[in-house]
Parts: sequence; C-alpha cells; structure tokens
Amino acid sequence: MLSMEFIAEIRRRHLVSGKSISSIARSLKLSRPTVSKAVKAQVEPLYQRQRQPALAGRVSRTTH
Repeated sequence: MLSMEFIAEIRRRHLVSGKSISSIARSLKLSRPTVSKAVKAQVEPLYQRQRQPALAGRVSRTTH
C-alpha cells in the first residue's frame, strides 16, 4: 500500500509538473493502474476487512 506522502509525490508530478502517468510509473517502477489510482486518490486508502475469518480447527483455550 502506498503511503500518503508517496501518493502526494505522484499527484505533484502529474498535476503540477505535468508528467504523464506512464512516465511516472516508469520512473517510480510502479504499474500504470497504481499511478492512476494515486492520481485520483483524495484520502489515504484504508484496508477494511468485511469480517473476521474463521480459523480452521479452532482449539478452545482455557486457563487453569
């Protein structure tokens, strides 16, 4: 996941300097879709899991 500072650098290169998404992707060694998403980003992306995954073979732990 890209940090907000990295996203800001990508946006600065594209919006202020006028560099193309392809040239930014090449210089930063990122994919074009990643750079494109960063240019469109307004806030830092957050990972949100829908629900806690069930553990296979869950063992009940009791303290004695």
